[in-house]
Amino acid sequence: MELGPLTGMSEAIVDLVATGRTLQENELVPIEDLFFSTARLVGNPLALRMDRGHLQELVEAVRQGTQARSQP
Repeated sequence: MELGPLTGMSEAIVDLVATGRTLQENELVPIEDLFFSTARLVGNPLALRMDRGHLQELVEAVRQGTQARSQP
């Protein structure tokens, strides 16, 4: 729980929102989206060529996780 809204000590907060759960739990409403961010997985090309499957497993897990979140 966020203490600022709960105690009434803050008029507004900036929150990194992934699910919106914190907003809902504190009965808050978004005023404005400040910015949007994305994540990137960066790999060394040599490491990818010499990979024995471990890195590719990670890449596939990230890819599947991203696809699962984007589907309704």
